[in-house]
This record gives sequence, structure tokens and C-alpha cells, in this order.
Amino acid sequence: MKSLLNPVDKSEMLQRIAEVTPKDPSLWGKMNVHEMLVHAADQVRLSFGEKRSPYRGTMMTSTFVKFLILLGMPIPKGKIETTDELKQGVGGTKLTAFELDKGILADMVTNFETRYGNEEFRKHPVFGDLDKQQWGRLAYLHLNHHLKQFGR
Repeated sequence: MKSLLNPVDKSEMLQRIAEVTPKDPSLWGKMNVHEMLVHAADQVRLSFGEKRSPYRGTMMTSTFVKFLILLGMPIPKGKIETTDELKQGVGGTKLTAFELDKGILADMVTNFETRYGNEEFRKHPVFGDLDKQQWGRLAYLHLNHHLKQFGR
């Protein structure tokens, strides 16, 4: 299964990020391409423990739904509202320059394994405790979802 911990998958993701342009139109959802880059970086910041979001999950989301998502069940397009801490204009990181924000995300992907550190588990706001392998998989799936949102 694809993950940011796999060098081949990481390389593929970096290529796709490099291809993103400010003119890429959204195929669904509310974000523009610049907001998506920062939103995706914020999700990776969660995995690093650099950004926090309270747990809002349930027994169902932290077991069954987490299992399905990590296995590759497609994420519904434009149907799931993100947590406020990752939402632009609410608690998400403020945009800077497009290329700078794109570079920040690429750096996070490049250095995912080392920046994650040695902590055994970090809490996801919906899925609960995730280990490094699960965060690597989820970060890949989340980026994949949003890059497809902009045709990448």
C-alpha cells in the first residue's frame, strides 16, 4: 500500500506536487489550489505533532472507518468537512507565497520519516491513535485525494 514512508511513493508524490500551478482549477470542493497546498501541509503537521486538533471521533470512526480508509476506500469528494484547525480562514495556517507554500509541503513530504520522530502514536482528530506507518499511509491518501481535486 502506498505511503510517504515508501521512497517510490514519496518520489511520485513530490513529482505531482511539483506539477501544481496557481491556475489549476478545482474539480470539486471549496478550496483553491493554493489553499489545498497549505491544508495538506497542515494535515502533515498533525502527523508530526506540530499542529493539534481535539479528538472528535467515535468508536466507529476510530475503528471501522479508519480501517476502511487505510485500506484505500475512496475518500468522498466534497462531502466531508475538515476540522477547523485545518480549515483556511478558521484555524488553518495562513497562506504565504504560492511557491513558498508548495516548497514547504514538498519539504514535509521529503522529510516525512525524520520529521515524524520516534513517538509511537499521535492522535488524529477523527481516527484516534495512529502509528507512524498509519500516518504515512494516511498522509499519502490525503495528498492523493487533494492532488486529484486539481487534476494532478
